[in-house]
Amino acid sequence: MKSIRIQPLEKPITASVAIPGSKSYTNRALLLAALTSGVVRLKNPLVSDDTHAMIACLRELGMRCSFTDDFLEVRGDIRAGADREYHLNANFSGTTIRFILALAAIVPGIKVIRGRGRLNERPIAHLVESLRELGAEIVYVDTAGYPPIKVMSSKLSPGTVHMKGTISSQFLSALLMVAPLIGEVRIEVEGEQVSRPYIDMTIEAMEKFGVKVSNENYERYIVPSGQTYSATEYTVEGDISSASYFAAIATLTRSKITLTNVNPNTVQADIGFFNILKQMGSTIEEGENSMTIQGAGVKPLTVDMQDCPDQAQTLAVLAAFADGTTTITGVQTLRIKETERVEALEKELEKMGVKTESTPDTLVIHGGHPKPARIDTYGDHRMAMSFAVAATQLAGIEINDPDVVSKTFPRFWKTLGLMGVPFDVAYEDPNIVLIGMRGGGKTTAGKILAEKMGKEYADVDELIEAREGMKIAETVEKRGWEYFRDRESEVVEEVAKRKGLIVSTGGGVIQRPQNIAALKENGILVFLNAPADVLASRVGEDPNRPALTDAPSMEAEMEEVLSERKKLYEAAADIIIQDVDLTLEQKVAEVQKQLEKRHIL
Repeated sequence: MKSIRIQPLEKPITASVAIPGSKSYTNRALLLAALTSGVVRLKNPLVSDDTHAMIACLRELGMRCSFTDDFLEVRGDIRAGADREYHLNANFSGTTIRFILALAAIVPGIKVIRGRGRLNERPIAHLVESLRELGAEIVYVDTAGYPPIKVMSSKLSPGTVHMKGTISSQFLSALLMVAPLIGEVRIEVEGEQVSRPYIDMTIEAMEKFGVKVSNENYERYIVPSGQTYSATEYTVEGDISSASYFAAIATLTRSKITLTNVNPNTVQADIGFFNILKQMGSTIEEGENSMTIQGAGVKPLTVDMQDCPDQAQTLAVLAAFADGTTTITGVQTLRIKETERVEALEKELEKMGVKTESTPDTLVIHGGHPKPARIDTYGDHRMAMSFAVAATQLAGIEINDPDVVSKTFPRFWKTLGLMGVPFDVAYEDPNIVLIGMRGGGKTTAGKILAEKMGKEYADVDELIEAREGMKIAETVEKRGWEYFRDRESEVVEEVAKRKGLIVSTGGGVIQRPQNIAALKENGILVFLNAPADVLASRVGEDPNRPALTDAPSMEAEMEEVLSERKKLYEAAADIIIQDVDLTLEQKVAEVQKQLEKRHIL
């Protein structure tokens, strides 16, 4: 298993950190763009597993999503799709499965929606029931109340929906966003509304796309009829959740850290975490699009985190260093996240010699003098990033499965290193995985690299062809792309379980986040990056390579597909090789050079 060992800061530092776009805003913006006619350009979108899952679902439904510089262009008519069966995989993304479920209820065809792992164990019945109130026909594929689900209907009727305020705010957000394409929708909230800032985010984003929502004290929401989404461009705010980890590092290590690309007046829920840091004694200076935190150490507190539960893990880690008892309330929603987060926190803090107690809604931490430990992350990105905060102060902490951060912040470790926090990555005989477009030289370079390094070679496309008994072009022609992608994912999962391989992948392996997650578990991903004209000249007219688009020429096809995939390759890659005019020998030599820098050779 891959792990990271972080070297603690020897003294407080002064640093600046650029914060990536918000995952929550990006996925909202993607859904709203899909509901808008014409082309919508999203500036500063986050490219991560969660947003990748949303993009993949929209593409499956017929939308074009392509990257140009800092923009993600979304185009197409979401309601003009073919009346066929669609298979939509939300991967591990809770926002995606909930938003896409609401969208699926108003688009043509039969839509089968599922997630991976624990996401299929997270309840979705309340959203299903709410959609049924508006006329949706939805059935459960396996277990009642949980994904996967099948949506047979394609239209909803205006009306009133009743939703429990104590259930996930994402259910309510999903209904609000599709409402303008239904007619007037009224949502009556039963009980107290939790996670109110996330509702505010949704309403704010809808307004920027041209739709007004009446929010009656979080007890009733009304989306009047006759409104349409009309934005052509939308800028995604920096992610306050991501910023919070660096603010916590400043607090714990008494450092001064400036966070850029953050809005101090944001309605994002985790802005509340900065007020908690102030209570600990940190000072925060707000700029036009920045915040500077001067840390002053930690102290015990009693805090209600109902409105910013995603930072309860970070606060719990800080509390481990505070002399005294910290009580965190409002943690009930943490028990149905990527993992049972309260239970996971207690287990890992116990490893560090920190005593905890909990109730369904409360976590108590008896802090003081934590000890170093090897931390398990439970497939949860926030476990990895929260305990990374502890490692900047305490020597000897090692974090398992560090690539889980790709769910929301793929560059987290790189950003930590650039800030001045050194770390080492430990592998167990890693696989070297070559990714990139067709024509990038993955197959030939992989074979040469395997020979030079004395390692076994595996080509994912060749393994699929051997299994199917036919060329890929023939498989796609006879059985379709979806069938091929399913077989590709099966082969990737098998290859990823092995060690010490040189692996060449097909160009489209990047389209499914689960493929990248599997390959990164004990693999170093190397992106062979070449421009479209170079790729086209190398590929030529190969009958064994099925067409990916209806483009009139190979170069046009390469340009179109590269615009969809390049940012995804870059987000997944550990190493990027810029290949414009490299010879094959130079390319292999550059890969070896970069591996040596990481002490792999």
